[in-house]
Amino acid sequence: MKYQKIISLFLFFSLFQLTLYAEVTPKVLEETNIKTIGGENIHVQRMKDGLIFKGYEDKIVLLEAFGHSCPPCKASIPGYNRLQKKYAKDVVIIAVEAWGSDNSGLKLYAKQHSIEYKTVSKASSGKIIRFMQNLTGWVPGLGVPYLMLFNRGGVLAKDVPPQALHEAYVEGLIQKLL
Repeated sequence: MKYQKIISLFLFFSLFQLTLYAEVTPKVLEETNIKTIGGENIHVQRMKDGLIFKGYEDKIVLLEAFGHSCPPCKASIPGYNRLQKKYAKDVVIIAVEAWGSDNSGLKLYAKQHSIEYKTVSKASSGKIIRFMQNLTGWVPGLGVPYLMLFNRGGVLAKDVPPQALHEAYVEGLIQKLL
C-alpha cells in the first residue's frame, strides 16, 4: 500500500511536469533561413504567436519590410541606424526588402544609404515574408514600410501598419519592451 501511494504520487508529479513543459514550450509551426547581405545566416522559427530568431532569443527584434525605392523607407534609415547603435545590447533590427531587389542591388543600396543594421534581400528571405503575413495579415503589395516588434521571447508585441515610421515613436515601442 505504501509503495502504491509513492508510485501514484510519482506518476502524478511526472504528468504534471509534462503538462507544464508542454504549456511553456512553444510549438514550432514552420522554419526558414534568411541570409543578410553581410553573409549572416539566421534560422527563424514561426510559432503561433511570433517568430524566434536563432542567436537573438535574448534580444528585442524589430523586423521591417521595406522597398528599395520607397521614400518613407529611405527616410527611416538614419533613425534605425541610431536606434541600433543606442540599443545594440538589447535590440537587433532586421530589414527585409520586399519588392524584389537582389543581393548585389541591395548591397549597393545599403552602401549608398549607409545602412548599419541587418538587411536581407527578397531573394535571401526564405519564407519570412509569408511568416509575416501569417502572423498579422499584412499584404506586401499594399504597403511598406511595415514594422513588427518581437519581445525577448519571440512573441509579436506590436505591428505597425505601413506608414512613415518616426524614430521617437519606434524608440517608445522599444522602451515598453525593455
